[in-house]
Amino acid sequence: MCRCRRQLTRTIRPPTTIADANRTGVSTLKTNGKGGYVQGFELTLSLPFSLFAEPLDGFGIILSGAKNESSIEDQRRRDADPRPVHARSSTRRIYYEKYGFSARVSNRYRDDFVGEVPQFDATLTLSNVSAESLLDAQIGYEIQEGTLKGLSFSLSGTNLTDEPFVLSNVGTDPYNFDQVSRTTARCTPWR
Repeated sequence: MCRCRRQLTRTIRPPTTIADANRTGVSTLKTNGKGGYVQGFELTLSLPFSLFAEPLDGFGIILSGAKNESSIEDQRRRDADPRPVHARSSTRRIYYEKYGFSARVSNRYRDDFVGEVPQFDATLTLSNVSAESLLDAQIGYEIQEGTLKGLSFSLSGTNLTDEPFVLSNVGTDPYNFDQVSRTTARCTPWR
C-alpha cells in the first residue's frame, strides 16, 4: 500500500488579461494560483497461484487500484463542472510465465474526468474525458538455451474490445461528442 500527499504552495492558472492602450486585443498568460494539495493512495496485490497448489506454478494474478483527490481550484474547470476531482483507476491482470513461455490478459479502468486536451492548433481546452475500460493481451516466448539464449518474441494486442476514447464539451452531457477516437488491436511481432 502506498499513500501520498503533496502540498503545493502555488499553482499555475491561465487568466485572460486585456492589453494596455498601446496595443489592441486580448492576451492570455499563466500566473500563479493560491496552491492546494494532491493526495491519494494505491493498493497492489500480487498473488502467485503456486501458493495454493504446485500444479498452478507459473500462474498468478496482479490486482491494483488507486484513488486520488485534489483541492487545487481552476476557475475555468469549476465554472464548467463543479464536481470535486476524485480520480479512481484499477488494473487486473492474470498471467502465466514458465519455461520461457508467457501469456497475460489485463484490464485497466479509469474514471471520467475533466482534463486539458490539446486541440489541432496546440492550444489546451477543457474537455470531459469519459471513463474507459481497456482489455489488453500478450503472449511471448524467450529462448532458454543455445546461441540465441535470451532472444524473445512477443505478440501484443491493445484495446481488444475497441473501447472508444471519448471527449465531450465541458458543461454538456456525455453524448454531445467533441471527439471520439478508437485504437484497434495492434500487434508487435518481436522485441
